[in-house]
Amino acid sequence: MNEAIRLVPYRPEFLDRYIAWRDETHSLRHNPLFPFDRAETARMRQAEGSDLSDLKKYESYRWFIEVGNDVVGSVSLKNISHTMGYAEIGYGVAESHQGRGIATAAVAALIGKAFVESSVRKLIAYVHEQNAASCRVLQKLGFQREGLLREHYIINGSPENEILFGLLKKEWKSPL
Repeated sequence: MNEAIRLVPYRPEFLDRYIAWRDETHSLRHNPLFPFDRAETARMRQAEGSDLSDLKKYESYRWFIEVGNDVVGSVSLKNISHTMGYAEIGYGVAESHQGRGIATAAVAALIGKAFVESSVRKLIAYVHEQNAASCRVLQKLGFQREGLLREHYIINGSPENEILFGLLKKEWKSPL
């Protein structure tokens, strides 16, 4: 990828683009999305943190992906287990910007934030069995396939298999 990406905290002007990404064909095909109205979606995004210095302050953390002057997706840290030291990551990029290495660069930045700025020792990700591009992103970044979760999510009313990926902090190779 030739374009530099930055992870930035949520701002209200990102809301309409975020809602649009959620409704794109790729997102709907591979994610267990629930319908939320605009106001509820705004409340949810405002309730997420972006500073990992106190991991217990928020239930989830999210950053938006900036490429140049455009916001094209988001990455998140959620379902944090403070007792076990793991967290789930999530990510999505607008269809118009897929296939350019943006997701890989953004997830790499998220991994760095999580492992450097918090006490998390393991990151996990659930990926729809048919989402080959998302699987490649994780594999490029050192995630290992840990298993297949049969009929784990309901997507568009249908039970779907999810692949569980994991990355241990001790296995992570910092780009520095």
